[in-house]
Amino acid sequence: MNKKKYFLQIVIFAVLAVLLGIFMFSCAEKSLVKVKPPKKARVGEEFVVQRSADKEPKWINEPEFQVVKEKRQKFIVVKVDVSHADRRAAERIAEGELRKRIAEGIQTLVDSQFREAMQGTNTEYSSTFESYVQTVAKEVPVVGLIVTDTYWEKIQRIKSENEVEYYYRVLKRAKMPYENYTSARDAALKNLLAKIENEAERKELRKVAERIRKQDEAM
Repeated sequence: MNKKKYFLQIVIFAVLAVLLGIFMFSCAEKSLVKVKPPKKARVGEEFVVQRSADKEPKWINEPEFQVVKEKRQKFIVVKVDVSHADRRAAERIAEGELRKRIAEGIQTLVDSQFREAMQGTNTEYSSTFESYVQTVAKEVPVVGLIVTDTYWEKIQRIKSENEVEYYYRVLKRAKMPYENYTSARDAALKNLLAKIENEAERKELRKVAERIRKQDEAM
């Protein structure tokens, strides 16, 4: 009797698992939006035939690198746009590009903040301070980067009169707390100040560092 009851429980569990799988697959299919391409098309034209949302999200038109404020907290936000024949491959590439993009953006940010802060600095140290930009930028790691949004499109391209090809366009957006950037940057500046032996130069660089921190407050 116990064996029959145990066997019945296994059968019920298996049936429920199959039904759940069918339900989840059905929901996944419904979440995808299919788009009909026009009947007449020229060679070289491209059309979206499937997408992950009803319409393009607004964020895909935002800058690739920006500093934004959300609920009193600042974030560095990056966006990438990748195309590939395989969607999963495109997503993997996009995640790698996000880290690359934010690293490049941080270097640009350090450079622009330094240059603005150096205005009015003693010209005797200007060229020396410019050489410090790359030193500081290299010591600012990408920490706390989180992918927040993903959107993709399946695109049909008319290759010839009798042939079409498909590829995926994947866009991803991620953000990193601005505080992570400033903490690492200030630590790099502190290390740099400790290595400078010339007191006058050290004093001038402290002024530059203070101006940079004021820029943070104004953003």
